[in-house]
Amino acid sequence: MTDRTRNRKLLVSVFNPQEAREAVLGGARIVDSEDPRSALGNIKPQQIMAISDAVLDYQRDLDVQLSTNIGEDQLLFRRSETGQAIEKTPYEIAGKAAQAALGVAVSMGTRVHPCNIVKVGLDGMPLDLLTEVLRECVLTLRRTEHFPHARVMSVLFVQDLDLWEERRSVPAIRRTLVGLREYHPCEPGAADDVFDLADYAVGTLRGEDGRPLFTDPGQVGLESLLKKGALPAGTRSTTVALTELFPHGRYGLTADPACRRTDRQVIANMVDATARAGGNAIMLDTSILLKTARVGLVATEHSPQMADFNSLDIDADTGLERKGVLPLDGIRFFVDYCHYRGLEANLAGSVTSYQAQQLWRLVPETDQMSTRGHASAVSEDPSRPGDTGADSRQDRVIVRDLVRGLVPPEQGGYLWLPEEMKPAATEAAHALVERRPGLVGHWADKRGGLRPFD
Repeated sequence: MTDRTRNRKLLVSVFNPQEAREAVLGGARIVDSEDPRSALGNIKPQQIMAISDAVLDYQRDLDVQLSTNIGEDQLLFRRSETGQAIEKTPYEIAGKAAQAALGVAVSMGTRVHPCNIVKVGLDGMPLDLLTEVLRECVLTLRRTEHFPHARVMSVLFVQDLDLWEERRSVPAIRRTLVGLREYHPCEPGAADDVFDLADYAVGTLRGEDGRPLFTDPGQVGLESLLKKGALPAGTRSTTVALTELFPHGRYGLTADPACRRTDRQVIANMVDATARAGGNAIMLDTSILLKTARVGLVATEHSPQMADFNSLDIDADTGLERKGVLPLDGIRFFVDYCHYRGLEANLAGSVTSYQAQQLWRLVPETDQMSTRGHASAVSEDPSRPGDTGADSRQDRVIVRDLVRGLVPPEQGGYLWLPEEMKPAATEAAHALVERRPGLVGHWADKRGGLRPFD
């Protein structure tokens, strides 16, 4: 029987009704609508409605809420040619954010749950502006007849600028971010990290239909990149640079202009701003830039109480080990400070099964965790056995057994590790299972299939 002594929840981001069903069957308590083909996760209202219908149709052991992100900068800013935010008036910024919040609230409806969640991404905004934007979303939803019980969750990003600068030039990282259009035109020699878009365009840049724009290097040049919309009109060369992170010191989140890594002062300012705005919860996440660079929220490498699987989680393509920004004491501070300010705490940012199953136990007051990437696997067409889809953020699909690896232990959660981590992680995996009574461990292949630790 399900243990109801806690109300801890796993949020799983899904793109379509089938993924929603997999999330519910895996134990998700919050089903989040997101388009993985975009860096911001923006998704069409009709798709949100279809996901809502799928959840409504499925029997659940515990209540399930819906959530949707209005986008980290949807309608809030224009972007300069270097990818930086250009402010419009604060009135227009807050107004358009509230309009978007109303739109996703209407799309989710209230049939699944009366208290669905509107996520408001606020990265790249000065502290006073992000507070105003969030407050406008809160007050607008509370004023409505149909959505006064909607929950508003701020989404803010932790960062490590040194790790980003160290990894952003890795070819595999560049390729993935090019596919997500996280680049901007740059004159040759204008910066140290410029590169030729033509070297990364084949099989990476895609059109609206999801098909590659280019299949042969001979097809790629300035004219074709302009014609296909991969570069803006007026661009004079094929050299580009990746979008940059927004340093905390530049946006009022810390008094230290030299701050390179998220610390307690930054976290406190994020939480305080959310509380002042009347928000209900705050999600700490990492940007798509850091996710692609294999940098997530949780730093097991700096947390002696945690089994350090990050250092054993080595990517075969890049040779890079997984890294994290916040050690265990930083995560504890975030959760405790959220509760002190009356907010729910949500941990996101490439949270893995081996991180989640430790954090649920070590920081049991955690309200929520969020995932997509680590609840997804390579898809396979049943009519073509052995014909698997591409192994990319855009192509992977949610799998119920992987979802189960991130739910809280009282709701049936278990540990799984990627099969490619064996044998390096075998000893540490067995030691963790022995140290945590009731924890069951599995190896997971790229398609999401599980087999017990041997």
